[in-house]
Amino acid sequence: MRVFTFLTLLLFSISVNAQSLPIDFEGDLTTEDFTDFDGGVGTVISNPQMNDDNPSATVGQIVRDGGAVFAGSKIILDDNLNWSETNGISMQIYSIAPVGTTVKFKLEGGGGATERDRQTTVSGAWETLTWDFSGTPATFNEVVFMFDFGNVGDGSAASTFLFDNVQQFDAGAQIDYPVTFEDTNVNYTLTDFEGNSSQLVADPENPDNTVARAFKTEDASPSAGTTIGTPAGFATDIPLTLNDSKMYVRVWSPAADIPVRLKVENRNDPTQTCETEVNTTTAGWQDMEFDFTNEAPGTAALEFGLNNGWTYGKASIFFNFGVGGAQDEGQFYYFDNVNFGSPISGTKFLAATEFSVFPNPTAGNWVIAHADYLLQEVRIFDATGKLISVQQVNDYTAQVNATALAAGIYFAQIKTESGRAWLKLIKK
Repeated sequence: MRVFTFLTLLLFSISVNAQSLPIDFEGDLTTEDFTDFDGGVGTVISNPQMNDDNPSATVGQIVRDGGAVFAGSKIILDDNLNWSETNGISMQIYSIAPVGTTVKFKLEGGGGATERDRQTTVSGAWETLTWDFSGTPATFNEVVFMFDFGNVGDGSAASTFLFDNVQQFDAGAQIDYPVTFEDTNVNYTLTDFEGNSSQLVADPENPDNTVARAFKTEDASPSAGTTIGTPAGFATDIPLTLNDSKMYVRVWSPAADIPVRLKVENRNDPTQTCETEVNTTTAGWQDMEFDFTNEAPGTAALEFGLNNGWTYGKASIFFNFGVGGAQDEGQFYYFDNVNFGSPISGTKFLAATEFSVFPNPTAGNWVIAHADYLLQEVRIFDATGKLISVQQVNDYTAQVNATALAAGIYFAQIKTESGRAWLKLIKK
């Protein structure tokens, strides 16, 4: 009898952890598959908010009641997550918590961990949030859910979170300047901090144009802002010098005289920064010039940073800098066309579908071609955004040698006589 009981418990412990992504709660996963911690309670329930946005019959629920500010629950997967062909995780969420509530998605296993934060953009409706895990090693098999991170839950409806459809996806190439928010092959994830909330939306004056919208939540600090990209920053460093020190951003503001600050920093050292600030001159859209030789008061001079070997591969924007969320009253701001050196109003961006890439996947070489435009330059980046190679071209085709590359996802930034494009490449 003891042997039978032991074997039964052993089989049960194996079955409850027999999980993998995607998770949609429509299969064998049950409440027993959750491992709760510090005041979070995870369950599998019938979907109380079933609608066209999420018609699933069953969803996950986590209620936070007391405990710690990091209370939550996790699910242990059968195997480590494989990042060879994906670099992001997406998840549907429903809550009545305030807009701007932090949702932390954490991966654990093998003695290590990594985590990413996103903020909700709606309340009382389903939305899909995404977390970029570019460059994450394949050593994690635990997915950890922490809703309303930073606050202690009280067990109320505002501390109750529904979630569903947890899955890996290809988030696209690492963002790089110029930033237009139009290339479907680029990962345009934005990273908010100190209570800011941003998302990609249609241009309020041109529905055919995609832009970023930002606003300060009620509890946002006066220095709340948005990093233009993931915490990894741009794919290439911004080559600022004392003679070439300007960046440009197209900005929409509700009024003139709104202070807009732009900060650049070392993507690996947040203490190495340079900041400059300009006031809007009109309501509506305008092209704003940010000269980093004119540093904001109390911040490091560009010359000081350059003399000390600082590099700048990351940029963050702050609207109505110095004003907290309660005073800013949730006003919307929009931005687009971020670039170094010159405005990009005349730059054309080409769709990846205009190019042919063969074979893809490849074990040897990629051949990239365009039927009508001469290729001028091909830059290859790995999935973490590291520049691998630069190839000058003057032909309708380019051959890229991939034999020495490890298997995985790569991205090609193509410059042609008529515009630029990003292409996804796979090495097998």
